[in-house]
Amino acid sequence: MLEASDDDIASAAAAPPSDKTTDQRSTTLVESTHDIVRERITDLIRMLLLHNARLWQWDDDSAASSSSSSLSSSSGRLTQPEAGWCLIDTTKGIFDAVGCVADDDEEHAAYKAAQAKATRIIDMNMKCAEGSIILPGLIDAHIHVGYMGEAQEYLQLSGCRTLSELGAAVAAYGKMHPSKSWVVGVGWDQSAWGGDYPSRQDLDKAMGDDKRPVVLYRACWHIVVANTAALEVSGISLIPAKKPPAGIDIDAISGFPTGIFRENAVSSITDHIAEADDDVRETYFRNALNQCLRAGLTSVQTNDSNAWHLYRKLESQQKLPLRVFLTVNHDEFESNVNHSQPLHPSFASPSSLLSCERVKLYSDGSLGAETAALRSPYVGTTNTGMLIHTLEELREKIKSAHKAGFQLEVHAIGNRALETVLDALEGAEVPSGARPVITHCQVMGEDLMERMAWQGVVASIQPSFVSTDCKWVQARLPVEVQRVSYCWKSLGERGVMCAGGSDAPVEDCRPLGGIYDAMHRVPHAGKPRGGKEGWREEREVAFLPEECLSFSEALRLYTIGGAYACHAERKLGRIAPGYQADFVVIDRDVTGPRREEDCRHALLEAAVEQVWVGGVCRLDTKGENERKVFASAAILGGPFIPGKNGPLRGQGRKQPQQLEEEGMWVLQNKRLGAGCCGH
Repeated sequence: MLEASDDDIASAAAAPPSDKTTDQRSTTLVESTHDIVRERITDLIRMLLLHNARLWQWDDDSAASSSSSSLSSSSGRLTQPEAGWCLIDTTKGIFDAVGCVADDDEEHAAYKAAQAKATRIIDMNMKCAEGSIILPGLIDAHIHVGYMGEAQEYLQLSGCRTLSELGAAVAAYGKMHPSKSWVVGVGWDQSAWGGDYPSRQDLDKAMGDDKRPVVLYRACWHIVVANTAALEVSGISLIPAKKPPAGIDIDAISGFPTGIFRENAVSSITDHIAEADDDVRETYFRNALNQCLRAGLTSVQTNDSNAWHLYRKLESQQKLPLRVFLTVNHDEFESNVNHSQPLHPSFASPSSLLSCERVKLYSDGSLGAETAALRSPYVGTTNTGMLIHTLEELREKIKSAHKAGFQLEVHAIGNRALETVLDALEGAEVPSGARPVITHCQVMGEDLMERMAWQGVVASIQPSFVSTDCKWVQARLPVEVQRVSYCWKSLGERGVMCAGGSDAPVEDCRPLGGIYDAMHRVPHAGKPRGGKEGWREEREVAFLPEECLSFSEALRLYTIGGAYACHAERKLGRIAPGYQADFVVIDRDVTGPRREEDCRHALLEAAVEQVWVGGVCRLDTKGENERKVFASAAILGGPFIPGKNGPLRGQGRKQPQQLEEEGMWVLQNKRLGAGCCGH
């Protein structure tokens, strides 16, 4: 058995390169000493053994390593304290061998073989049942990385309880940020103060002599209120019109625009605040990716606009800290100006962390704005929502992307939208093996779940939506519709593969929080606060408790399910030989039964200690010399986020100065993530 000490590494760094190394680099004009050191260190610790560990193992891991993967198992367990070990081939970034020290002769022999093969050994020191554990790499199957970085810059209005408070918040924010060309806010809800919508005159009064444009998004992100300056900049007529454009509210007495814009009309304002500076956008992406890393994610399946070239730049500079599976919007795929998006799927090479293999479409709006397309009307109305495309249009768009070789992803929230998407996929002859992804799947039906199974659809679900939506969903959806809403367990029982995501920044990107919500399904106000006594005081009944998942089932959403959604189930989602060495070290055991109060608190209070991607430790919160501290981001519903709230897109115009300080990107001399709307 060999073990590389720090002296060995220092010696390797100091030693002159061999003739072989010199010959290999003879054509290189500039030779980097750093590259030589890194090459020698990598060679020295090519086989890395982690032992005395508690590893999560799926019951079918051995079968997955040796034959076609079995995806039916939802059961797993932790190895005993100090018993688990894994051997990592650092040159390939994969698990070479995994096992558990036991009395079994075969297991003991495997461990001895790993020790003999190892060139460096790390003692994980997981000696007690309450201590740290290792989980497979956690995957967010639906997220918006770019918008996460941008959303940290917005004024948060969710706490406003009166129109006066909203006006005061706008005025204060404007004074705090005099260099911003637009004042952008998010999160107001008129129901908090009796139902009266704010008007452009309210915002004009709040801004006083400051004539900058203001746009504030309602909590549903499908309605904005804009001030007079914003209307003028956007070319919106202030003259009464006999037939005003759809979606622009008009005062019934004067005939003038009130400043309220709804649904498609929102873009008439937001198109004028799009951020075009790639350097600024790169800052957003880098900060958000590191926020994801600190949350414990090893892979993200992200839907970002005009982002392919930025991700490629970050990868070329070795600045991607985790795996990025980019999904492009269908309009970008169709236009593809200057070939800014790949014409055909771009698959990740064995050494790459970046790929682009999926195209996204939208079929309906949101439940919050009552534009999600339903089979039956919303309670107390005749409204059944809206479809963004006709069946024929959707089918042709799906067909074009499928023909180009891309995997399909379609946003569908309401059951009428879901039915339309399934019809369009069938009409476009998309086979089940293509694994079309339907994102959100919030309102369903027994017949639709059966169809999803036999059409091979992957359900990309967001467990935290249950916690944020459940109270008002019960007021807006008929009782019979509620019974088949947010029913993740029923989907799995019918054979539909489900993948878990956050839709961040719509929800918190922390996967442990998503696992908690999948298990407990209680309103966010019902989560334990202030210790265990606080939990008892705020305990609430789960929404459709029969749909609560076990820990194993919930973890599967963020591991095996997420891997399956991007055709990577043979290399991601498990700690098993041949799989990518992606894993997360958590500071406590979070794997207990759902009904145990200690386990409830563990998931919400657990801290991420280390994140490994491809056999490389990308985050170590216990190693002070390697730590990079990134401020926690605001958990906002960004106003331009095409998530559960529909296809609104765009970005806020800003002209910030860029700095890099202690591993943290700074805009306008302010740390991103701890800004005006810090969480």
